[in-house]
Amino acid sequence: MKRTLLGTVLVGAGIALAGAATAPSATAYPVGPWGVEGPCAGRAPDQCPMSPSADGLTWAWHGDAWNYDKTGHLVCMSSDFYCEPLMAIVRSLPPTPIGSWINP
Repeated sequence: MKRTLLGTVLVGAGIALAGAATAPSATAYPVGPWGVEGPCAGRAPDQCPMSPSADGLTWAWHGDAWNYDKTGHLVCMSSDFYCEPLMAIVRSLPPTPIGSWINP
């Protein structure tokens, strides 16, 4: 009986661990070192069609991207002619609410 009980416990623990390893992650955004949530605020990564950059400031979808400052404010769309140089400035500055000045 001890052997059967021990086997049952080990098998049950193995199933529980396997279930935890394959369960979908409940981790939600924010991403990057500044914790920017972008357009996916409150959603799990599998519920958001946009892909964040490693720093979390650019969120791409179907060839366009939304760009945020380090405080989480929208700065520009990548289709705006001024967006690339502006985002270079945003990335070089400490967290500053630049987007709130541009898009109040």
